[in-house]
Amino acid sequence: MNYLPSWTPSRRDYASESSGLSRLGEKQKAMKGKVLIVDDEKLMRVSLENQLKKEGFFVKSMKTAGEALKYVRNEDYDIIVSDLRLPGLDGIEFLKEIKSISQKAIVIIMTAYGTVESAVTAMREGAFDYICKPFSTDELIIKLERALTYKKATSEVTRLRSEIQELYGHDNIVGKSEAMMKILDTIRTVSDRETTVLIQGESGTGKELIAGAIHYNSSRENGPFIKLSCAALNKEILESELFGHEKGAFTGAIKTKRGRFELADGGSMFLDDVDDIPLEMQVKLLRVLQEREFERVGGEETISVNVRLICATKKDLSNLVKQGKFREDLYYRLNVVALTIPSLRERKEDLPLLINYFIKKYSKHLGISEPDISQEVVDLLMKYNWQGNVRELENVVEHALVFSSANGIIVQSLPEHLRRFESVQREEPLNLNDKDKIDYQDTVAEFERSLIKWAHKRANGNQVHMAEILGIPRTTLRNKMIKLNLSQ
Repeated sequence: MNYLPSWTPSRRDYASESSGLSRLGEKQKAMKGKVLIVDDEKLMRVSLENQLKKEGFFVKSMKTAGEALKYVRNEDYDIIVSDLRLPGLDGIEFLKEIKSISQKAIVIIMTAYGTVESAVTAMREGAFDYICKPFSTDELIIKLERALTYKKATSEVTRLRSEIQELYGHDNIVGKSEAMMKILDTIRTVSDRETTVLIQGESGTGKELIAGAIHYNSSRENGPFIKLSCAALNKEILESELFGHEKGAFTGAIKTKRGRFELADGGSMFLDDVDDIPLEMQVKLLRVLQEREFERVGGEETISVNVRLICATKKDLSNLVKQGKFREDLYYRLNVVALTIPSLRERKEDLPLLINYFIKKYSKHLGISEPDISQEVVDLLMKYNWQGNVRELENVVEHALVFSSANGIIVQSLPEHLRRFESVQREEPLNLNDKDKIDYQDTVAEFERSLIKWAHKRANGNQVHMAEILGIPRTTLRNKMIKLNLSQ
């Protein structure tokens, strides 16, 4: 072929002796990218290779597609720049072969036949871009740098998606208890069903994790996963968050804003704390579920969306329906598939697995080796009530790792409230092993009496200090002392 690059004069081509020193500094920088050039015209190959090396690229050049394929199979190249017309295997067939090896490969096609047909064919077969001969160094470098930017962005997206999928993967739903096995089975069943899911459970049980697992194991996994907590949001703010608003819809609406339902189009929407949605807002949510459409606040245009709704509640919605605090028709729309997450108190057999999981997770995060955990600590954690559920356990393990010693995780590594709990367990145990039947009120009163006596001894009778070590207000302590005839 008789086509050569037409090197357009630029600052590079008029380099003075001083700019030569600058270029030397540039060459010492890290390579911009690894480029493979394929062209049967020797002068073209050599010219491109030399120019790109001067610009900081690592370059290898080949005469034929057959030679180049050997390198493509064994080495990773950021970009492959190939002529359209090659002896033997032509540029389009070469492109197909490259894509069969790696769909992510970035290929730029050089062509002297700058017709629409050749460009369209190359792009249809997966070429990132094409460039028509003759071209300038600057023109090619712009395309190469654009390709490298694209590759960096897609690599980052892939990395983030991998991290998210790992976060919401089944492996992160830790537990071997019967209740958790049933939940995992249900997740596998409902993930690919286009149905609304209602997740019920106490705060800290992992409802968001379950919602994410449903989304990222469904056919919508590449779509958005949009989350919103409805807790403590008034009607106006919640309406704007869900449905968006038009510019000037209310004071402070300085521009049009898309709502969460618009952002979730093509994916899933996770609404946490649906029990907190005001009654007057529930009818608008019901309409979205039924009609898949809505209007922004202050808008007239009807917007259609394709969103799967996953909801979570910390309260019993059926009771709220009976109390008139939740719409019955919305309840039945949400309660198509219900998942109830047990509290940590109800699945204590999973505690050792969860403890080990969080030790591994936060040891890696903190950059420390995984410490041993004493049996005394494990026994204490097994006895604790875990009102904050898995979230509280996670925080406790992270705290314990921060304060772990050469002896590993010991009682002294735990947060103060757990150390107090350990002291109570050791000094004032409640032993019911020899009991067949108890009076609940008397037993609770006796245990409270023991706690207050223990605190009295620890604090030398100072009620302010007693309230502090018991973790209750001083007024509560005084009332209990009076009730239990312990007042001084």
